Amino acid sequence: MDTTQKSYRFCIEPDAPIATLEAALQVIRRLDIDLRSLRTTATPYGMEVQVRLAAPEEDILTLCRMRLHNLIGILPIREMPALVVNNSLRQAVT
Repeated sequence: MDTTQKSYRFCIEPDAPIATLEAALQVIRRLDIDLRSLRTTATPYGMEVQVRLAAPEEDILTLCRMRLHNLIGILPIREMPALVVNNSLRQAVT
């Protein structure tokens, strides 16, 4: 089964970062999106979140981004570029 993957990065306002993060994870779960990774970092301005998501169709990930954008406390969402790893380079380094 082919999946589409996207990585998003956004900040959560400092008022209630854990509750806002829980709401964001509920959006992902309700859309039946595969959460591949989640990384959070505390900043003076709130919490920075990076998520990598996978779904069978790109439209589902677009819908997820729109729903996350509508949550109170989530600042603008940026899509991170996909990293391409060249296996021949990896083998040459090790």
